[in-house]
Amino acid sequence: MRIVESEDIFFIKDVFPGNITAGFTKNSFKGVDVTADMRRVLENLNLAPQIAYLNQLHSSSIRYVNERGVYDGDGIFTNKYGLVLAIKTADCLPLFFWDEVSGRVGLIHLGWRGAKGGILNNLALNPVSSVVVAGVGLRKCCFCVGEEFLSYPVLASYLVDDKLLYFNPVAFAKDNLVTRGLKDDRFYDINICTLCGGQSFFSYRRDKTKNRTLSFIIKT
Repeated sequence: MRIVESEDIFFIKDVFPGNITAGFTKNSFKGVDVTADMRRVLENLNLAPQIAYLNQLHSSSIRYVNERGVYDGDGIFTNKYGLVLAIKTADCLPLFFWDEVSGRVGLIHLGWRGAKGGILNNLALNPVSSVVVAGVGLRKCCFCVGEEFLSYPVLASYLVDDKLLYFNPVAFAKDNLVTRGLKDDRFYDINICTLCGGQSFFSYRRDKTKNRTLSFIIKT
């Protein structure tokens, strides 16, 4: 996997086939007006602005869409060519998906509430034939949580005890999907933490910002 930067947009290379473009924005894109920012991204890609994104709820709800618009939920998937999917994050973990059999692509906004609620169990794709990429977000180095997490069975085994408790969302996602058939070598980690990885990406914990990094995927 390679990450290539072009005009403040980072593209994920050597993971998805050539007709799938996936990436995420740098902090010159504020991510508040998703449509306007994604139009800027699409202009750089010479693509028409057909955009579907989420009113994110920190839920376990996944939407399967074929039209542009705004949908309630925390996962969004499509089989439609030319429809750009986008999610917003500022510490939660974005996950990129492609199922090579169905052709479906998608994104999940994975926070601890969605993880606890079982959002990865709601996927209508086959992990056996999928590729997954963990994007820019908090990792076990900085995802500090309270002792109440010890009482959440689905999360407790992914806590790192280093004076304080830290949640490992990447390991949680990978193990969950590998258990259901994802091949270990088809899970990729960008390995950029929003909190300690520099100032190029927004972190709510660091800055209490309203701005968001945009992750996107499109099949053309």
